[in-house]
Order: sequence, then structure tokens, then C-alpha cells
Amino acid sequence: MRVLLLSIFSCSLSFAQVVEVPVMAPVSQWEPPAAAKAVSLAESTAAAPKNLLTVGERSQWTETGHYADSVAYAKALEKASPWVKTVTIGRSPQGRDIIATIVSKDRAFTPEAARKTGKLIILLESCIHPGEVDGKEAGEMLLRDVAVTKKYAAWLDQVILINIPIFNVDGHEIWSGYTRINQQGPKEMGFRANAMRLNLNRDFIKADAPEMRAWLRFFNAWLPDFFIDNHVTDGADFQYDVTIDAPMNQDIWENLAKWTRERYLPALQDAMTTDGHVMGPYGGFRQRGKPESGFQAQSLIPRYSTGYAAVQNRPALLVETHSLKTFKTRSWGHYNIMRRSIEILVRDPKTLQTAVREADRAVAALAGNGTKVHLDGTPSDESKPFTFRGLKAVARPSSLSGSSVLVYQKETEDLATKLFDRTNTTLAATMPKGYYVPAEWIEVIERLEWHGVKFERTTKEIQGEFSTYRLKEPKWTTVPFEGRLAVEFKALAVKEKRTIPVGSVYVPMNQRAARVVLNLLEPAAPDALVRWGFMNSIFEQKEYFSDYVFEPIAQEMARRHPPLKAEFDGKVAGDAKFAANPRARLQWWYERSPYLEPDRDAYPVVRVE
Repeated sequence: MRVLLLSIFSCSLSFAQVVEVPVMAPVSQWEPPAAAKAVSLAESTAAAPKNLLTVGERSQWTETGHYADSVAYAKALEKASPWVKTVTIGRSPQGRDIIATIVSKDRAFTPEAARKTGKLIILLESCIHPGEVDGKEAGEMLLRDVAVTKKYAAWLDQVILINIPIFNVDGHEIWSGYTRINQQGPKEMGFRANAMRLNLNRDFIKADAPEMRAWLRFFNAWLPDFFIDNHVTDGADFQYDVTIDAPMNQDIWENLAKWTRERYLPALQDAMTTDGHVMGPYGGFRQRGKPESGFQAQSLIPRYSTGYAAVQNRPALLVETHSLKTFKTRSWGHYNIMRRSIEILVRDPKTLQTAVREADRAVAALAGNGTKVHLDGTPSDESKPFTFRGLKAVARPSSLSGSSVLVYQKETEDLATKLFDRTNTTLAATMPKGYYVPAEWIEVIERLEWHGVKFERTTKEIQGEFSTYRLKEPKWTTVPFEGRLAVEFKALAVKEKRTIPVGSVYVPMNQRAARVVLNLLEPAAPDALVRWGFMNSIFEQKEYFSDYVFEPIAQEMARRHPPLKAEFDGKVAGDAKFAANPRARLQWWYERSPYLEPDRDAYPVVRVE
């Protein structure tokens, strides 16, 4: 096994001790038998012009290219085919262009031109986590086979393809052989987070990263009909070389869930099995280490790529090839899953297009009609028989951990269990006719725009009684998550008189992006902006009392309001910590006095019912 001197990033960090470590820990090395030939990959390489081989191909799948290699490859494709154009969708914090390559037989290289063709628009994306480079290599090869060797040129009679080879362009250039300890090759690759140390696949709703803001503008301009996001997973060692997840429950509109469950996924499973892949669901056992408990598929909320596509009424596929398979095997998996997905879509593009448009119309029609809309859920107890394709493992004692460690064998082990892939809705909300967002909440309004939400500015002050929330008992996380200290609270629905200032925005909910708005603005939603900490100042008390000034006022309040005094006495009797805190006892009365700022804990966004 290759051993290198530890060198984790190309920067001037110093370490207390530098040691030599193995690049890759021992693993089972089990591969699907068909991976030895990887026929589709081999045929693609054999047919390619020498100047259009990827770095992976040229290196016999030991290396991957840098950012500059992907840019050069995109330009070479553009030069080789009139059907190809590479555009810049934005710039990274370190100033790199984020590129997308568009392939269209009609040269429909703008969203407007693409819509006029009436063709299905498919978006492929890789390297949101830049150590997971396999989709990048496979996507570049697949575009070559469409536009240059023209093996799949017939697809372009039905579709327009867009490929983002590297989404996280800065993270891609944080280059090392030590960024993915659980991954087998290539020799060196990029780092999971961007230059700001943000994980872009947690940023789709909050949009803190400049890369994500650019992506959102691009996505909402093009509104692709189908989206594939390429990843590499890790964890347990098993037979699967490809695992997948797709919105197919209440997380996506019901007609699209049905299309995904009944038309797309069964056809994809059959095709991948024919190719020799061992493909299964992305997830894990309900009880760790206990296959008999059943296998539970993932359900992703909108902070993640496919969860975000779902609330935009767009079917999507999360691809997770397995990190313990070779770089070549993983690239073969990505190539085939994209190829097979496109083949399925071009056989009947109109059915998907019609379903997407119907979902857009159905969501827009929910405004103010009282229908409960899914915001979050948990796996249901509904299951079906499932065979988990595992590998045998033995537990060996470890003198370092003081426990045991699993060592996976090459011997396969198929385990009969159950698959839990359906969802129970645990959190839902009705869509109002609209929302008002006061003008001062600039970051919130910016995000509405980036998410493609339609709204209008108010030209006069608006006063009225509105449905809204009081957010009580806030509790912040003690450590940051994705750069933010998130907050949990109890959301109490109230009706209050509010004044909406000039320049605020009114968001009508009779629009296709209404489910995005619901996830942004309903405070109970798991990815609501207020939960991410965008409105933390509403929980702060800005004016304070002196004990000697307020105590006589509290005494008078107690004398005038016996029921309030009885409530106070009950709390003193039942809460020893409260009873022993003089300041807390006076604060209790202060919070029930007219001196407390009326907008503390008041959610600033209101609903128009």
C-alpha cells in the first residue's frame, strides 16, 4: 500500500507532529463482477478522440483532473461540436467561474430559447462535494458521447442536457490525498466544503454561500424538468456499488411521486441490474447494526439538493456510488445511471413534462384553500420485503480503541429483511393567500428573490389584524452548524394588529414556487429562515428595568390582578430554581407588564388568510 508524508491542505498550517500514514485503510475490495470490464466506460473511451479523454481515462483511473482541466475539457467540447456551449453561472468566493455545459441540437443555449423548443431539460451536477469526483468524469464522458462521437445524439431530439461538472470550484482545488479517508482513489482530490468551510449540500434554502446564490438563479431561470446530483457515499462496506434516493413521498407533489415510484425507479433498477450493477436504496438499518430491524430509506428536507428540487416540483435523483469501490467502478456507475436515466426519460418525455406542469398548477391553486401541505415527516411503519446485499464481517479487538472493529470479508451475505421507504407527515401547514415580509428584513427578501419567488413591493403603509406567530422559549445550538447557531422554539399561532411599512413585500401564494415559500417562511418548517438564525434579534430584550424602580409596580400589579398573583404563587411553589432567583421573579412580572417591548418574540412575517 502506498504511503505518503501527511500533507493535508496546500496552505501554511503547522502541526504539532507530522507522521506517515497509509493513504487508504484495508477494505474488502469486493466489486460487482461486471465492473472488471465496465463495458460502457471502455466503449466510450475507445471511441473518443484522444484530445477529449478525461484525466481519469488518460491515467487509467488513478487520477482526476483539476478545475482547469474541466474548464479546458468544456472548451474542447464546445470547439468539437456546434451543439455545445459552456456558460458561466457565477463566481466563487475565490474568484473562479462556475461553469455549466449546455448540449442542444437546436443551439437553444438560453432558458428562453430552450422553452421554445418544448424539449425536456435535464440538469446533471457533480462535485458539490469535490472529493466525490466520479460524476464529474462520467458527465464529461457522457456529453462527449452525445455531442462528439454522437453515440447518443438521438437523445437531443427529445432533450436538452445541462452539465455542471464542478459546483464547488474552490473546494475542488483544496487538493490532497487525505481529504477522503473512507474513499479508494483517485490519488488526490478536493475537499468537501467550500473555501468558507460551508457544505453546499446543506445550503439550498439558507443560501449563505455565493456559489449557492448563483446556482439558485441559474436553476430558477432554467427550471429543469429533471435533476441528477452525483455523490459518493461511505459507511458500511457492502455489495452495492450504487445507492440512490429520490423524492417519492409527500416531500414532492403527489403526481410526481407516483411517476417516480411507478415509472422511473422500476425502469432504472431493471436497467442498472442488466448492466451488472448492484444498486439499492440510500439509507441504513432502523437500528444500527441490526439488519433484522429493517432497512430505512432516506427522506431529505429542502436544505439538500433533491429535497430542494422536490419543493420546486421537480423530480430528482440523488446518486451515491460507494467510496470503497474503485474510482473506475464508481465512474462506471455514474456513467450508467445518467445514461440509463436519460434513456428512460427520452422514451416518454411528454408524460414527465405534463406531470411537472400539472404539479406547478396544483401547488399554485392551494393558496388560501385550507389544504394541509407537508413540511416534514418520519419513516412510516409500512414496509415491503427486501434483500439487503451485504458482506460478511468479523469483529476483531482493537488495542487502540479499547473495543472491537469490524473487518469486512469478500464473502457476500444476502439478508432477508424489510424496506421502509414510505413517509408519515409529522408537520404540515396550510398555505395562506399570501405573506407580508416587512421591508427591514432584507436578508429574507433577498432569498425570496434568489429562490425565484414572485412578489411585489408595497407602496403604502398597511395596517390590519393578521395571523402570525409568537416564538417562545428559544434555545440555540451550542456549536455552529454550517456557520450558523440555529434556534428552536415553540411557535404559538396568534392574531395580532400589525403595521406593514412601505417597501415591504407581499408574496402571493398562487404561484408555482409556493412550497418553497412555505418552507422559507413558516417558522415550524425544519429549514425555515428563522430557524437558521436569520431573525435572532427578535428574541432579544432591548430595554431593562432597575429592581428598585419596577418592584413597586409589580406589587401594584399583584394587588390589582389576583388571578395573576395566584399564577405567580403557583410557579414559586412549584419551581425551586425560579423561587430562589429574585431577578427572575421580577422578570416574570415585567413580561406581563406594558413595559415589555411588544415586538419581542413576535415573528415579523404575517399571513394573509
